[in-house]
Amino acid sequence: MICVRPIQLFGSALLSLATLLASSALSTAQERIMTITATEPMTTDHPYGESSAPVYSMWCHTYGCLGRFDHGTGKPVGILAEKWEMIDPVTWRFTLRKGLKRHDGGPGPTSADVVHTLQRIRTDKESVHSSFVAMVDAIVPVDELTFDIKTKQPAVNLVSALFDRFIVTSAELFAKHGREADKKFAFGWGPYRLEEYASDRRAVLRKNREWREVDGYDPKEAPDVVILQQMREPEQRVTALLNGEVQVARLIPPQLIRRLEGRKDVKVEKTGGIEVMFLAFNNQMAPLTDVRLRKAVAHSINRQLIVDRLLGGNALVQDGMVGPNQFCYTGKPDRVLEYNPARAKELLAEAGYKDGGPEIDFYTAVGRYISDRQVAEVVAQMLRQTGFKVRLHTPEYANFWSEVRRGRSPFYYMGRGSVFDASDAAGQLYGTGGSPRVQYSNPKFDTLLKQQYAEADQQKRCQLWRELNQLLIDDAPTHFMWTHSVITGLRANVELAVERSGEFWLPRSKLK
Repeated sequence: MICVRPIQLFGSALLSLATLLASSALSTAQERIMTITATEPMTTDHPYGESSAPVYSMWCHTYGCLGRFDHGTGKPVGILAEKWEMIDPVTWRFTLRKGLKRHDGGPGPTSADVVHTLQRIRTDKESVHSSFVAMVDAIVPVDELTFDIKTKQPAVNLVSALFDRFIVTSAELFAKHGREADKKFAFGWGPYRLEEYASDRRAVLRKNREWREVDGYDPKEAPDVVILQQMREPEQRVTALLNGEVQVARLIPPQLIRRLEGRKDVKVEKTGGIEVMFLAFNNQMAPLTDVRLRKAVAHSINRQLIVDRLLGGNALVQDGMVGPNQFCYTGKPDRVLEYNPARAKELLAEAGYKDGGPEIDFYTAVGRYISDRQVAEVVAQMLRQTGFKVRLHTPEYANFWSEVRRGRSPFYYMGRGSVFDASDAAGQLYGTGGSPRVQYSNPKFDTLLKQQYAEADQQKRCQLWRELNQLLIDDAPTHFMWTHSVITGLRANVELAVERSGEFWLPRSKLK
């Protein structure tokens, strides 16, 4: 049975490792324990109740997902699935691995579990994953281990869209226990078993010693116990790393890198990121329904200056959804929205604000993204310099995200993670009928997006993406900012490959 108990933190200090382990009876002296800082809210034990790359990764490691994308090789790798192929333009066939056991000794994953997963994602009131499976028409079992995913239209990107986010859960356990299965019987087939979940505090994972990778790799040197410890404050993460309280500190802001340099007991990993940061406009909320005002915002922002001065050069300015770190990048777009404050003032005058204005409310999370509050403060100041009257709001992330997800935020700074193949993110953010976050709709964009889903020829598909990228710049439903370098602090005895998504695959990590 899964142990779910509250954890009390004393002030802002992290409990000592010994105290943590004693409180949960987790470890023996021989076990290797890796503590990783978590910056994402972990507000629910519902496997489909949160939408963020770190949360998908946690459930993928425990329940198991179909597969993952290996950024080192540039290829998808199976986890629960051992093979997959396109049968026809609207049918993908998957075969699940044989020989897996559920963490409680139950049977391995079956086609029935996959069908159950799709149904629960779509019908469970707590699920926020329905947009990920919007392209799926049905899942049809072929036999116990083989199933076909039927799509509503051709979807050459299905594998990249679903692989690491389609978290497979047990139909049997849910039929017996309902929602309680998530709380007391969270058993899956992944390389780690969920040992403890404390909402917005930490999650504890224990290695599944029977796990072998699809290629036969034995993760014997991977940590036996992994603690995902909630730490949203960057200073706290760095201090905990330097003190040896954690072995992996995620999302180190550029201004704190110096604290880690010159130390023999820690090291810094930098990876080119694929989380696209942007300024988002609600295209149905006045006054930003006027494209002239949206472009005036874009021309007011000196992105390169922010990257150089505030982010220490640890980001790459990006025009459009697809940039140098993403699939199908074909070079700088033909037309871009560069920093041009004079043009911003002209557009404001054209829109009826010659003498200043309009008044706009601007929102940002605090501590969710690298230097997010500092970036927002600089953006607000740049906007004021060209005439906008800006009110900056910094709500708690849970409240911020709730309003964004429901389409209630007029103007905000945030990111879209794991944008390698941009198809899914573009459909979610900009496709008609997608999520209400920006409420943009353009029939031409929808047509081109549908065409690229069906285009198997990579060169032709990338040309479609060039057109899609240009439409997003010309219509400015959002103003693209940059992709951050992913900066991770590690103790010297840790070997961990940080991927472009900012995530990592624990079975391939080592704790010496």
